Amino acid sequence: MMDSLQENNRARSEANGQCASILLERVLRFNNKWKLSGIQRIQYNALEKIVGGYGTIPGKLIWPNSLTTTPDGDLAVKDSGTGLIQIYSADGQVKQRFPYGFEPIKGLGDITCMKNGVLLVTNGTKIIQLFSKDGVLIHELKSPKITWPNSYGIAVLKANKIAVTDWSDGGKINIIGVDWRMNAVLKTSSIEGFHRPVRLAANKSDEILVTEGQLFGRYQGCCIKVIDKGNKVKRTIGPRYGLVRTFENPSGICEDGHGNIFVSDEGENCIVMFNPDSTLSTVLVNEGLQGPSGLSMLDHGMIAVTDCYNHCVKIYRYK
Repeated sequence: MMDSLQENNRARSEANGQCASILLERVLRFNNKWKLSGIQRIQYNALEKIVGGYGTIPGKLIWPNSLTTTPDGDLAVKDSGTGLIQIYSADGQVKQRFPYGFEPIKGLGDITCMKNGVLLVTNGTKIIQLFSKDGVLIHELKSPKITWPNSYGIAVLKANKIAVTDWSDGGKINIIGVDWRMNAVLKTSSIEGFHRPVRLAANKSDEILVTEGQLFGRYQGCCIKVIDKGNKVKRTIGPRYGLVRTFENPSGICEDGHGNIFVSDEGENCIVMFNPDSTLSTVLVNEGLQGPSGLSMLDHGMIAVTDCYNHCVKIYRYK
């Protein structure tokens, strides 16, 4: 009887050891794949800081819908609820706030930053505003060559170009050549065939990453598209990704220094990370968000997201 019990315990121990070895092997194999993307360990729901909170006094936010990182490491947040842009230091202290006006439709528009620190702001009209980091309106970029009715997402490209999304004719990405010395539009061209393109990001290869959402009803899209330098769709990610997940309303998008792609999904209230060739994906944040929209990379393996309906910006560590 005792020998039989010892044998059963030994068999059970060996089986548990084999299961643990298999699990460890899978974990190591998974992490080794991510290591090729510069990720040694993935942090899930690792909230580092909350900036903002409901209110209209300096530092508070009503409906933050987009943000960008400045060359100084500050965060510039566009608040559609107050019509203000607020600049926060790395430790979350407000340094500057200034008005940009209001959108014809709440929530439209975006903000990005050039290498010289000039902020570019769209607000759902044909005009692109240029602000200094001190909040001075430098210029309003407008031209008869800009023919689309509503601007949305904006990204800075190389060769003195910017990309702007709009929803006319189903959806387009407009490429605008700019003479920045004169702040003049030189020429425009369009990449067509999109469905509600929302926000944009440019990667280090000058390819365009664009999210297709469905902000006002169920439309086609619900995916990410990667546009090469020849203005062709190089790759589509979604609507389905991973084994069981599906994008509902992808919005913000950005890329880190290793080429990993990050997407906020306003419908699923989460942030998803893909490795550079999108063969791997993981949900970084799946709790505590309500309407995550704009995304921006920070230093030291952190990412910032505008948590729209919680009236704040949240900063997460992902590695």
